[in-house]
Amino acid sequence: MITKSIIKQIASLRQQKFRKELGLFVVEGRKMVEELLRSDFETVGLYATEIFLNSYPSFADAEVVSEMQMEQMSGQDTPPGILAVVRIPEQGDINTSSPYVLALDGIANPGNMGTLLRTAEWFGIRDVVCSQDCVELWNPKTVQATMGSLFRVKVWKVDLAAYLRQAKAEGKAIYGALLEGEDLFQMKEKPEGVIVIGSESHGIRAEILPCITHPITIPRMGGSATESLNAAVAGGIIMAEMAK
Repeated sequence: MITKSIIKQIASLRQQKFRKELGLFVVEGRKMVEELLRSDFETVGLYATEIFLNSYPSFADAEVVSEMQMEQMSGQDTPPGILAVVRIPEQGDINTSSPYVLALDGIANPGNMGTLLRTAEWFGIRDVVCSQDCVELWNPKTVQATMGSLFRVKVWKVDLAAYLRQAKAEGKAIYGALLEGEDLFQMKEKPEGVIVIGSESHGIRAEILPCITHPITIPRMGGSATESLNAAVAGGIIMAEMAK
């Protein structure tokens, strides 16, 4: 039977400091929990309301909690009725296998981070490297925005400049999304390599720019006065074009 202390601990996982301290994060919602249970991630606790289980009896292994208890644990305004507590996996050595690796430089918005991971998986990119100041992967908004891709895409936090310098030294193409660069839609050759997406506010930082071997830009059309694209939108367009 769930206790008040467990409920308090789960509620505390809304805050990064407690996720880091306890090495745990929360997954909510039927689809997300289904994706979790099919993955290699370690589920520490699984909780569901009776109403939810009446509709989805396949989750019978979940511990039954009251609607009030679920509200106390959930970080959502309208709790979906099922919640899992998951162990944060340890980061292993970088071992990429995708033709293209997605590199994220200072992505701060959790929704953008989650969307980029989801989009990367859609276009066959299973390897993502992030600068150390990217938003935390286990942020509840990031987790939800991935729609399950979190459990299948490999993500590493690295010294991004050092990683890209090494990749460049190995002869890999380093694509950088910049306002000034080759028209993405006119590119004839797209060698395998690393696609760098910069932060929402500042783009690719100065120390990364010398690593870029292939500056690319998404051409503005129709006389638009918009200064730039959302990072997740720009990433999606670039990944779609590279996948052709």
